Amino acid sequence: MRIHFSNVNFSARTGPNTFAFRLASELAVRGHEIVDDRDYDACLVFIEPSSRIIPGKRVVQRLDGIWFKPEEFESKNASIKATYNLADHIVWQSNFDKSMTVRHWGEKAGTVIHNGISLSSKTSDVVLQDLRKKYDTIFVASANWHRQKRLKETIDFFFKQVDRGVNGYLIVMGSNPDHMIIHPRVGYTGSLPHDTCLAIYKSSDWLIHLGWLDHCPNVVVEALSVGCPVICTDSGGTKEIVRNSGFIVPESFKYDFQLLDYDHPPEINLDISLPPRPDVDNSHLDIRLVADAYERTFVR
Repeated sequence: MRIHFSNVNFSARTGPNTFAFRLASELAVRGHEIVDDRDYDACLVFIEPSSRIIPGKRVVQRLDGIWFKPEEFESKNASIKATYNLADHIVWQSNFDKSMTVRHWGEKAGTVIHNGISLSSKTSDVVLQDLRKKYDTIFVASANWHRQKRLKETIDFFFKQVDRGVNGYLIVMGSNPDHMIIHPRVGYTGSLPHDTCLAIYKSSDWLIHLGWLDHCPNVVVEALSVGCPVICTDSGGTKEIVRNSGFIVPESFKYDFQLLDYDHPPEINLDISLPPRPDVDNSHLDIRLVADAYERTFVR
């Protein structure tokens, strides 16, 4: 089958593009041809098209939610909604995304498919040896940081654990940290190569990801893929991929898919003790299972 990925840059490192590269690579291994927009059997549109939609060809739209700030709802969603109405099938990253979209735009034929990753890649487990000599519990956090990702709360949560007697260290990875505390127990790395990130996740005890109304963050998929459990909140779709492989922090505000300014997340109770570190079940994130599900959406 000839498949076109629209609105994708395979060389970019952002979450959607990283997942697109993984999915396209798996589909190519299976004999599918990844093509441009001149001729294809199925077009997979990431959010909204950036290339030609050929009349009569199968169109699948992959959605990670919609813009839901009140002042942006109509303007920024115009092309996304037009594609939603046009598409033959919708792929939602999470049930959270599906519920949000259906509430505002109505029912549509579609499937919930979480992001995936190869679970068979070789990843080093010998990093962080120097930190291990000094600290018993290594926490890591990673994002392209902005207020919705809650870096301040992440750091506050970490120090709550230190106050409770945890001999810990926090590694903050990713670009543009919007809250920084200079402290010997906290290190900031900036953006790192993908293989390095995986190695750090594998060598860490917990990933802290307290993002407000996140959809299906790739950093969580990546951490789980190498056996690192995740601390997340019960908002958005993150808890759907974490399942029992982590710890879920309850939100104080229960979001009901109304329009709101998501750049101002509500306060959360961070005075919580960690449970014992759980075993991680990441089988549902296998890119082969994810590709199976996408293949089914390409067939009428």
